[in-house]
Amino acid sequence: MSKYLKLEDLTKSNVWTVTESELYHMLLEGKKKEGYADNETHYMNIIHSVFDIQYFDRDDEKKKQQLENEQYDLFYAPNDGENNAIAIKKRRIKKITDLTLENVSHLTPEDILTLIENNMGTGWKGLPLAIQDIIESAFYVDVSLLPEAAMHRKGGIIDRKKADGYEVLELERGNWIEAIFVKQKPKLEKLKFSYLGNTYKDEDTDDNEDDDDDDDSLDNEMDDVTPNEDEVEEDVAEDQEPHIEDIDVIDETEDEEE
Repeated sequence: MSKYLKLEDLTKSNVWTVTESELYHMLLEGKKKEGYADNETHYMNIIHSVFDIQYFDRDDEKKKQQLENEQYDLFYAPNDGENNAIAIKKRRIKKITDLTLENVSHLTPEDILTLIENNMGTGWKGLPLAIQDIIESAFYVDVSLLPEAAMHRKGGIIDRKKADGYEVLELERGNWIEAIFVKQKPKLEKLKFSYLGNTYKDEDTDDNEDDDDDDDSLDNEMDDVTPNEDEVEEDVAEDQEPHIEDIDVIDETEDEEE
């Protein structure tokens, strides 16, 4: 996905899919485009939410070694003067409080369980409610507290949950086990339910194609209900031309009343 992104496409969500190398090439291409300076602050606000960026002199061996030790990726920067190299490092989600609504969907169930396990043994219920809400926005979560024998019974809850696609983290609670089950929610695409001719169209369908299809469907429906010109002319002619039989009936009625 990220290789198709351009600098102007970045959001605080999809920027998590970008690697250091991809961001470097985005910056090179973006700076060549007209209007970059006007939008630079906007781009940097998004990028800095995920990446640390430093410009430095590539001839400064001490600085270069320091950045490499700090696990930055180093690249050539086409700038004059001392800022002729760029160091980029993607921030890692190391603790549970690093989770946000923008980055949580880019993690795996195993990542989530590792963060929970490393959170001082608090388990699921010990997490702040805001963090629970963030996790549950992208994952199904279920928690069970049972004696060890019951938890590990053959065909029991662990076997059933694993068969249903959940990953599990077991935390000891005395003679009991707290089992935290996590499974990623499907990423649903929004559908546009526009009912037309007994068909439903997806939101991703090209707008122009939708317009053309709508016009064609409407034309076909109109063809079904609109009579041709010859039929219209015959109907009009019949309506406008008086019938002799009708005139005779009216005259006879008037004569009788008189």
